[in-house]
Amino acid sequence: MKKHLFTCRQLFNRDYQKIQRQVTKYYQHTMNFALCLKFAEALLIRRALAADKLDLPLYPVVREIYFNQPATPKLAVSIYQFGEYFTAGEWHLLMEKYRQLVRLYIFVKILGEILKKRDRQALFLSG
Repeated sequence: MKKHLFTCRQLFNRDYQKIQRQVTKYYQHTMNFALCLKFAEALLIRRALAADKLDLPLYPVVREIYFNQPATPKLAVSIYQFGEYFTAGEWHLLMEKYRQLVRLYIFVKILGEILKKRDRQALFLSG
């Protein structure tokens, strides 16, 4: 079993800056962008719940991931959560890069739901 960097409790209770430093260091060593984006999403939730104003979590890491990594469905799915990390011009360029992948992801999700529904109906009618 893999050991993760942080537990959920640690993500919400540890020092905000220390977590960012550790995740940044982890990303530089492993280039595991999927896990780093999950940490950024969790820290965005923490930021929204915080009483005091916190910086955008993992700002340089998220920007580096979206500008330097090749477009993948994993990146396309979560791009809308990181809209405030980019200027309007940068966002337009990223949307050109990821638009087709987002459309494909939505299409596959809808098709999957239709097929599940059809399979359930067929199972019900055959039984």
